[in-house]
Amino acid sequence: MLLIATGLFIRYHIGRRRFNRRGIGGLQQFSSYGKAVVITAIEKLANFLALLCLIAGVLLIAVAVFIHFKF
Repeated sequence: MLLIATGLFIRYHIGRRRFNRRGIGGLQQFSSYGKAVVITAIEKLANFLALLCLIAGVLLIAVAVFIHFKF
């Protein structure tokens, strides 16, 4: 459950930051090109790690249920 909660929190936090960076035209606004590249790369990596947390959490719960009910 902790892995799932962590994955969801990371994805929510990144999504909220992206939303807050949007301007009137709907595009993300950065103060410089360098910041845009670095922040985008970090967010992609964090989203990938959050996805791995979510998948691992679901698989661990599925294994626990499988073992508990001995299918």
